Amino acid sequence: MKAARNKRYWGIWGIFLCLFIIVSCGSIHEVQVVYQLPPPGKVLQGRKVVFRFVDQRPSKDFLKPNAKKELKHFSTDVSFAVAKYREAGFKLGPYTPADAIRDAFKRRLENDGLVLVSEAGEVVPELEIVLEDFSLDYIERQWAASISYEARLKKGGRVLATQTVSANAQRYKILRREGADKAVTDVFNETVNRLDLVKLFRDARLL
Repeated sequence: MKAARNKRYWGIWGIFLCLFIIVSCGSIHEVQVVYQLPPPGKVLQGRKVVFRFVDQRPSKDFLKPNAKKELKHFSTDVSFAVAKYREAGFKLGPYTPADAIRDAFKRRLENDGLVLVSEAGEVVPELEIVLEDFSLDYIERQWAASISYEARLKKGGRVLATQTVSANAQRYKILRREGADKAVTDVFNETVNRLDLVKLFRDARLL
């Protein structure tokens, strides 16, 4: 009788274990990115600008081949969250990597007091962000994330000032994904927040 109960007990646990493995293998995961906004700016408060985002990456693949091997059941999207300065973050949902960085720049401009409008002209300048790289690789047991872009401030179709920003971050692999999340989040925050909007406007003689 006892042997029968033990057999039934292990049989139930065997079923649960199989279901867990099936669900784990079938689940689609995403690299997590949390964007932390810097302190709000005041110098550009109320100034109007048209924001444009151009994705000029040679390859639109966010995960490079080695990263894809390590993250077999991962989506090509990222889980994107935003946090205001000194506040907890909130998840916006799965975004494509390009959409995540586009949304982050939009929030960064508004955080600095800029008013985003839809039409440029002789009076309203245009701020263009040209994305050149946003990728995650896995090299020698380290996650390697990189972002590069050029910011162009234009007026009347003429480029008045530019800034080029690039950075990379490496983190050792920890429990499969944690190092990847940390590397991407760190390089994301560093590059988006490094854009010096006040200097860009001053270099363009618009401030």
